[in-house]
Amino acid sequence: MIRPCVFIFFALASIAGGSPPTYCQSRDARPVYVPIKVCQISFHREKVNPKFISVQAEFVNAMPHGLVLIDRSCANKGLQIDFADTGLDPGAALIKNHLGQIWRADGTFRGILKRDRTTGRLYLWLQSVVDFHSPYYQPEPGPIRLPEPPPFPPPPHG
Repeated sequence: MIRPCVFIFFALASIAGGSPPTYCQSRDARPVYVPIKVCQISFHREKVNPKFISVQAEFVNAMPHGLVLIDRSCANKGLQIDFADTGLDPGAALIKNHLGQIWRADGTFRGILKRDRTTGRLYLWLQSVVDFHSPYYQPEPGPIRLPEPPPFPPPPHG
């Protein structure tokens, strides 16, 4: 049997010391994204869980109505997306910078599930895109660099 004073000591030590190291996450650590399908996301008003998700889906640019992630195996469901203000990876930055040129694309979209405070709609706060490919978007080629011609031989002396 544990003495009451020992129990109180351990209880106070855990409160003063913070949470156990297994639950700590450093500020520089990347979030753990939970793989999930669009069909598995609950769009009701309950608390968003899991918060950090990874969705393999098709990106559809339905401007001016918005940007949506869909899964063809899940009829009548789509997840709207918005872009994080900072810290976008190159895939997400490419989509954001070329919205007028990318109408459809496939990939794995990672971010934070959030709920819009005014409308109550659920959306993905996009942070990164993995395995992005779109048959509709071809990056503009850079300038063509031709090989340098060989130098002319010096004029003959004489």
